[in-house]
Amino acid sequence: MRFSAEDAAYSQLSSEYAGRWSVWRSDAGRWYATRMTRSLSRIQMDRGLIMTACGESAEELRALLMVQEGLAGSQPLPSP
Repeated sequence: MRFSAEDAAYSQLSSEYAGRWSVWRSDAGRWYATRMTRSLSRIQMDRGLIMTACGESAEELRALLMVQEGLAGSQPLPSP
C-alpha cells in the first residue's frame, strides 16, 4: 500500500504532537490542529495561546504548533 506525501505528513504531525494536539486535514486541503485540553484561561489566551491552529500546509501547521508549544513553555495547561 502506497502512502501519499500528505498521509506521511499527517502521520508525522500526529505522532509528534500526540496527546497534546489533534491533527486533521480538511476536504479543502487546509491543515488543522486542536489542543487536547478542555479550555485555555484568559491569561493563557492573552499570552497568545490558541485552541485551534490552521495552516495551508503541514509545514506551516508544524511551525504554528512549535510557536504554540514555545508560548505554553513550562506552565502546565489544563488536563482534558
